[in-house]
Amino acid sequence: MYLLVVVINDESNLHEILDTFYEDDIGGATVIDSMGMGHLMAEQISIFARFADLTGDSGKFNKTIFTLVENREKLDQAVAALEEIVGDFEEPDTGMWFSLPVEQAKGINSKFNARKD
Repeated sequence: MYLLVVVINDESNLHEILDTFYEDDIGGATVIDSMGMGHLMAEQISIFARFADLTGDSGKFNKTIFTLVENREKLDQAVAALEEIVGDFEEPDTGMWFSLPVEQAKGINSKFNARKD
């Protein structure tokens, strides 16, 4: 099992990502508002606030998606879907994603609760 964490800068992609995950049987995602360090600094430190005023990004939230995927195949499927929707995450202002192996979890869908050693 893997935890997939995705931060997208353009929240207009959110519903398409969640719809695609649902269609691909990757469910149970949690979505939160998040803000990068640069945006937070722009709000707190006046010199950075000037840059935010120029770009119009002051106070802009990203969307962070957390979801568990059953196996490596589903993880690869989810990442391919993300990049089809969002584009190349190596491009500026798209976002980021990372995955982590999960050994144990509780309080989630029962299909994940059986340990597979």
